[in-house]
Amino acid sequence: MSQDNPDIRQQVDDNRGPQKKLEMLIPGLRGYRTLEDLRVSDSLLRNQVADKLDASKANLEGLRKQMATAGDFTNLTAVGSLISQIQGMSGVVRHAQQGYSGFVATISINQDKLNKLYENDYAFVSSAVQLQSLTTAPALVYDTTAPNSIQIGLSKVTAAISDFNQKWSVRMESVENILVQ
Repeated sequence: MSQDNPDIRQQVDDNRGPQKKLEMLIPGLRGYRTLEDLRVSDSLLRNQVADKLDASKANLEGLRKQMATAGDFTNLTAVGSLISQIQGMSGVVRHAQQGYSGFVATISINQDKLNKLYENDYAFVSSAVQLQSLTTAPALVYDTTAPNSIQIGLSKVTAAISDFNQKWSVRMESVENILVQ
């Protein structure tokens, strides 16, 4: 990960308190603690992505308000549909199920596979960042004198949503493949 894109796993490791550090010294608890910290990292990552999606939704809601104020009701349906799709994606990402790493887990997750999944999430995160940038000015600006000019920007947002959904599907397939052993 780059300086602009820090590795959350390292931040979670660095923030271990005395009790968690003690757990790392005990052989039976070390694996449990490591997997729990990876789950925390995954949860933090997914929440950050969901926050990007929420920001994209807010940008589109602002656009919708501009259209309604201008009396342009022809593009409202398209924008409303995009807002709905992004809201749904945000909820799915934020509340996606995590694995369990308890002592007697019915589903066990291999640490190497979980690390690989986390490292491959760059495409997934980048897709959310791209979506947010496409919903922010100057990429998406409403011109009241040419209301139909917004359709080009909305088409790009639609494509970005499709790309995000594809990346999320790949991620979920990967999760499903590593959960069942």
